[in-house]
Amino acid sequence: MTLEVESLAEETVEDEEAAKTGEEEEKNPNLKWYVVHSFSGYENRVGKFLEVQMARKYPDRIGDILIPTEEVSSTKRGRKSTRHRKLYPGYVFVQIDLTDEIVMDVRSMSNVSGFPPMNQGYPEPLADEDVNRLRGQAEGTEKSKVVRVPFAVGQTVRVIEGPFNNFTGVVESINAERGRVRVIFTIFGRKAPIEIDFTQVRPV
Repeated sequence: MTLEVESLAEETVEDEEAAKTGEEEEKNPNLKWYVVHSFSGYENRVGKFLEVQMARKYPDRIGDILIPTEEVSSTKRGRKSTRHRKLYPGYVFVQIDLTDEIVMDVRSMSNVSGFPPMNQGYPEPLADEDVNRLRGQAEGTEKSKVVRVPFAVGQTVRVIEGPFNNFTGVVESINAERGRVRVIFTIFGRKAPIEIDFTQVRPV
C-alpha cells in the first residue's frame, strides 16, 4: 500500500512537471518587448488593462508586463521613510506578438499616447540588452536604491543626537549609498571632519 501511494505521488509530480513544461513550450515564441507610452500616473492602470482585457481579447499574444521601480529612502525630522518610485514614469513595458489590430487597440486605449519608438510609423521592439536590464530592475537584481537627504554639500547643519549633539558644522561630502555625511566642525579653534549618519543632522 505504501509503495502504491509513493508511486502515485511520483506520477503526480511527474504529471505536474510535464504540465509546466508543456505550458512553457506553448508560450508564443513570437512575443517581443515593446514600450507603451502612458500618461504619467496611469502606468499601473494601463498595465492592468493590458494584462486583463487585452490578454483576454488576444490569447497568447500578450505576455509579461513590467513597470520597474526603485526604492527611495528619505528623512524628515530625523525619521526615515521608504517608498517605491517608478524608474520610467509614463512608460509600460509589455511582451506582444504584434499585429495591426493590436497596435490600433493600444493606441485607442484611454491614458495611452502610443508606442515609442516608431519605425516608419510602426512600433520597434526593444533590444535584448535593454530587456535584460529591465528584467533585472523589475526583479530586484539590478534594483536601484536612492537615499535622499534634506541638505547639500556646503550647507550648514546641526547635530541633533549622538556625542556631537548641538554641534554646528558644514557638510563636506555625502555618501548617499551608506547614508553617511561628512561634516566639518570647528572644535577648540581647529577644524575637525566627522562622519556621522545623515539622520543625526538637520539643516540650520
